[in-house]
Amino acid sequence: MISSLRVVVARSGGGRSFRLRRFYRVLAIESSCDDSCLALLEKSKGKSPIIIDEMKRTLNSQATGGIVPTKAQEFHQQEIGNMILEFSGRHGLQSNPPDVICCTRGPGMVGSLSASLQIAKGLSIGWNKPMIGVHHMLGHVLISQLPESERPNIKPPEYPFLSLLCSGGHTMLLLSKSISDHEIIIETSDIAVGDSIDKCARELGIEGNLLGKELEKYVNSIPPELANEFSNISTETRDNEFEFKLKKPLRGPHNPVIPDTLTFSFAPFLSSIQHFKSSNELTERSKQFIAYKTQKLIFQHIIDRVNISLLKHGIREDGIKGKIVKGDKKFEGVRSLVLSGGVASNRIFRDLLQEELRLNLLGNEEDFQFHFPDVRLCTDNAVMIGVAGIEILETLHKRTDLNVLPIRKWPMNKLLDVDGWIDMEESEIKRLMNK
Repeated sequence: MISSLRVVVARSGGGRSFRLRRFYRVLAIESSCDDSCLALLEKSKGKSPIIIDEMKRTLNSQATGGIVPTKAQEFHQQEIGNMILEFSGRHGLQSNPPDVICCTRGPGMVGSLSASLQIAKGLSIGWNKPMIGVHHMLGHVLISQLPESERPNIKPPEYPFLSLLCSGGHTMLLLSKSISDHEIIIETSDIAVGDSIDKCARELGIEGNLLGKELEKYVNSIPPELANEFSNISTETRDNEFEFKLKKPLRGPHNPVIPDTLTFSFAPFLSSIQHFKSSNELTERSKQFIAYKTQKLIFQHIIDRVNISLLKHGIREDGIKGKIVKGDKKFEGVRSLVLSGGVASNRIFRDLLQEELRLNLLGNEEDFQFHFPDVRLCTDNAVMIGVAGIEILETLHKRTDLNVLPIRKWPMNKLLDVDGWIDMEESEIKRLMNK
């Protein structure tokens, strides 16, 4: 394996000098759900990866009312081969192949995962390059290693940090202590937040392929004065003009303030809308009200659970219900939170998180930093798979055996507890990274 070479022309006075700058390139492939994605990254020593190019095609599931696994598998089988061919021609990969192939190994739908995993194996064999099978959610965590276009001076988070991952298939809060050590602090007890938002939007009659985005657009289209009116209406009971009841889940006299096991719960949001529709006609005004309240309360439920985790694991004391609660200091040293996943692209969610998170429980909140990946990199993409693969290569010095199978369920706290990891030879790493 030989790294690529680039000739750089440097001008000094009236003359020119030449030097060689060494780097390596990574081809990344993602197909865990309904997006076929490619990315070509360039990595130089000591610098963040550079995105050379990316490509994405998404299955339109509007007609089927949601993603059908067999349809997604067929979509990837039809699309990803031609995408590789087009991408290869665009960047001359046949004559100058990338140095590493990264692909999503799991978690996800097995049929969808198989499409990119199999083609990655073929490219690895054909080009004689190492393959790295990446955990999909690790990609969402590590996309924070790239500079943010809106805040380019923000440095990447330093371990330990919190990772709040909110997507269509997963919702969890992680304590990320290293690239391979992620402790699950909160996960959902029923469905993921993205799935809940999609189902709620569909129940309200909102149409489109990406229903979470469509719901966000619909809520944002509500006139400000009407949104302000809605914000002042309580839905704790049905004693409002809409007779619509919606409360934060897991709150109430039968739920301890600090439970032994922290969870999210998103199924009740759909149930509340269905209960309303069973005895009420959905008018445009009530549709606006329910959409506004549902989206906001879903986000506030997430923040409420995270705040309880800060109370439970923070380093500051807090008075609650006449008692002094002391955190166990598990979050000591945490000074960053990464928000990622498709739902993380919602601007209202980002604003609420910064406004309502109880950072005082972590100590000095003035030096706390939120990390919001670029909106286009919050949804599933191949760039994050390439970034995570680079971290696995450079930090863990591992690649993936070509005999591996896709993994439907792969807990984040068991990143290395699966078959197929191979330790790379030191000489191989040095050649690649030019140490």
